Amino acid sequence: MVKSNNQHIYVGLGTLSVLLIGAFLVYKKQKSKKKPVAIVSQESIDLSAFDSPDLPGSGNCMDRHLIFMLQQLEALTGYPIFSWINSGARSPSHNRKVGGVSNSSHKMPTCKAVDIKAYSTSIRNNLVQAARDVGFKRIGVGRTFVHLDTDDLKSQYVAWGYPSGVPAEVNPFV
Repeated sequence: MVKSNNQHIYVGLGTLSVLLIGAFLVYKKQKSKKKPVAIVSQESIDLSAFDSPDLPGSGNCMDRHLIFMLQQLEALTGYPIFSWINSGARSPSHNRKVGGVSNSSHKMPTCKAVDIKAYSTSIRNNLVQAARDVGFKRIGVGRTFVHLDTDDLKSQYVAWGYPSGVPAEVNPFV
């Protein structure tokens, strides 16, 4: 059998093509893998942690999807999120007392917002990034707390600072 002088070139090009296609497929498969979802405990949550100080039992109005996302945040960070709740449900009078905006997502009956204590800048920044990874699309960044809400009637993929109008010190959406 007589071989062409260029046969080795064709074999080389074929091998190179197979390698490139294989590498591309491996790359696409890796890129399409979703981030692992934290396992969420089925323990019941003490909703009194979300009570407005002037209205015992008001934490029962908290949005269940918000609670689920907070459980995911706790599992992802290892922080005791439910022990660090600063503010959850707010009666209209308590909202006024703390200087909350009139359309606050904390206010009853909406109950779709929480403020979580952040004991250091590092914890605050970790909370902000992890909250974005869990799926929060509205994040307020204070010096000593992080506001998270699931109010889909408001702008999404936004972060803000406090006092109102100040840019967030860390913005996970940019």
